[in-house]
Amino acid sequence: MNSRFQYPINSGSLGNTRRPTTFNSSIQHPTPSNFAPEQSWTTAITTDSRPTVLIVEDNDDSLFMLKNVLSRKGYRVVEAYDGKQAVEVAESEELDLVLLDLQLPRLNGLGVIHRLRQNSKLHSVPVVIITGQDPEKYRSSAIAEGCDDFLVKPIDFDRLDAVLDYYAPVTPIAA
Repeated sequence: MNSRFQYPINSGSLGNTRRPTTFNSSIQHPTPSNFAPEQSWTTAITTDSRPTVLIVEDNDDSLFMLKNVLSRKGYRVVEAYDGKQAVEVAESEELDLVLLDLQLPRLNGLGVIHRLRQNSKLHSVPVVIITGQDPEKYRSSAIAEGCDDFLVKPIDFDRLDAVLDYYAPVTPIAA
């Protein structure tokens, strides 16, 4: 077999490169004034009126499911994977609700509630515990720390809807 392979070259039929070396002056290059957002855009971009929910869950599957469900319902979702990160996120965000697993690394759910209730900014943020454990085992200590409600795993979505509507209702966007 007598075949030849030739590498393609970056030149046109007359030997010139295919890419222009000079720019046409009629092309208007973007400037900040050309792309300044309209006033209505900046209001929509900077104000997010959706309720913000912090999900504190160390199980990736549970976190993924809750995040997707809440996002589709119109919530802004922030997440934390352990108790210490939950406290840090809560202190840096404006929260409307915290969905909190009890069994967490680094700081358990009861410790997170205790720290949130010590912070005057977070004292009134509702905290709902989500647990696969028997809620009666932890109910008295959780209420003493400042827990507002319980959800049991596997999550009953009708009960989740009721909890969300009660603590952080989503207001429909007026057209």
